Amino acid sequence: MLERLKQERTRLAAGAYRHWRPRHVARLTGAWLRDRRGRRAYRLLSEDELRATRRSDTAFVFGSGRSLVDISAEEWARIADHDTVSLREFPRQRWVRADYHITGEIDELDEYARRLRENPLYANTVFVVMDGFVAHMGNELVGRRLLSPGARVFRFRRRSRWRYAPPSRTPRELVHGANSIFDAVNFAYALGYRRIVVAGADYYNKEYFWLAPGEARAYEPGVDATAPWPQAEQVVEMMGRWREILNEDSVELLVYNPRSRLAERLPVFRWTTPSAPVPRE
Repeated sequence: MLERLKQERTRLAAGAYRHWRPRHVARLTGAWLRDRRGRRAYRLLSEDELRATRRSDTAFVFGSGRSLVDISAEEWARIADHDTVSLREFPRQRWVRADYHITGEIDELDEYARRLRENPLYANTVFVVMDGFVAHMGNELVGRRLLSPGARVFRFRRRSRWRYAPPSRTPRELVHGANSIFDAVNFAYALGYRRIVVAGADYYNKEYFWLAPGEARAYEPGVDATAPWPQAEQVVEMMGRWREILNEDSVELLVYNPRSRLAERLPVFRWTTPSAPVPRE
């Protein structure tokens, strides 16, 4: 009971119930109605059609940590031989084609959508967009037709925010836990990848690949980018438990950056030959 109360307190502080305020409910309703009209501008994929887009057995899942700048051009070329899953701020990059991009939270919608439209590495991306009445930004993205006309879109619902749950086996329902990286890993697992490599998910600080070392995001005043990630312990613990579940299903879950906090529970990925990536403990 005490642990449950702590979880609810964390959810309340993070604004988990903000969407039920009357003014926000009105905004959610408007976005939901626009979404229903805006869908006709896109190609909405079924689950079978989504699965048919998979090209390899390995998926690289990308956060936005600053460790991404340490990946060499040769490594990016080898990563491009496999499928890629992008989320959050990764569309700022110019390194690798994005096969899938997951949209949940959005900080600045118009700028975010502009990057998705204008980045050539997202020209053929499948956009995996949160669905449902409370999916405010996902509904606005589709409802205001901010993606390129005719883009392929797959909708999902999120569950288990701020608490532990095992990964879902369907891409229609993704577990969020304490961080968006779980949505992306769950998506890759549900799509049937046999090897999932997490990159740019560092959790030893809050530095991002498009900013200078020690620089915080402009819309996060007062944040110390060099300070430890607040939910790191929770993220590492949950990812470790997921690794055990995936191993039982003969799926490898690895981390690219050996300095990432995730390396406390996940094997570190390394390259051997171009066609045979393997983990190391």
